[in-house]
Amino acid sequence: MRRLRLKLWLAAIRLRLRRHGVRLELSLGRDVRLAGRPRLDIDPYGTTGGALRLAIGDHVRVGRDLVLEVRLGAEHVFEIGEGSVLQDHVRLQGRGGAIRLADHVQVRDFCELKSAGELTLGTRAICGRNVTLHCVESVALGARVGLAERVTITDSDHGHDGSERWFMDQPVVVGPVVLEDNAFVATNSVVLRGSRLGRNSVVAAGAVVAGLELPAGHLGGGVPARVLKNLGS
Repeated sequence: MRRLRLKLWLAAIRLRLRRHGVRLELSLGRDVRLAGRPRLDIDPYGTTGGALRLAIGDHVRVGRDLVLEVRLGAEHVFEIGEGSVLQDHVRLQGRGGAIRLADHVQVRDFCELKSAGELTLGTRAICGRNVTLHCVESVALGARVGLAERVTITDSDHGHDGSERWFMDQPVVVGPVVLEDNAFVATNSVVLRGSRLGRNSVVAAGAVVAGLELPAGHLGGGVPARVLKNLGS
């Protein structure tokens, strides 16, 4: 019965996308469980057309009120690896890019993952509640990366020259963000464009990481964040 409900939902998604000229490429694993019917939001930024590649691995669990958002005229990839869990009220927001979750990833309640580029989460990565990941070009989380509650990571921001010109009309500045394997970012921290967190590093709660390269195995913290100490010393 679960499989039948899932297939009916996917058929409805395919039909709605087809009405807008969007091509759906679907790969569906075994024993996929949905706690509720996910919602498809279509952003009419483009006129028509585009594509969505949706790949869901074996034994994936999806909570209530999942939102899949796609933009007309753009190409999207949503991949959810084997054994991954998306809890309640998660939004996957496509802007013509890819959101790739490796195997056994956990995305907890009220997270938003937005991508116009390549947003990747490695095996067993965890996003705590209310995490926001914003990718214009590249945000890469390695295996076993941990993000605590209310962490924000973004690879871009609008410049502001102090003039009366609206900030949204000012140039977007972009720099890739990398969190290497087993890095951990504590509650209420912000990781900004151009930052790189080394393997086994830790960012203290409430930090603002602004383009810092945090060495492997070190603690960073503060506003703006700086290297505080070697965790192994």
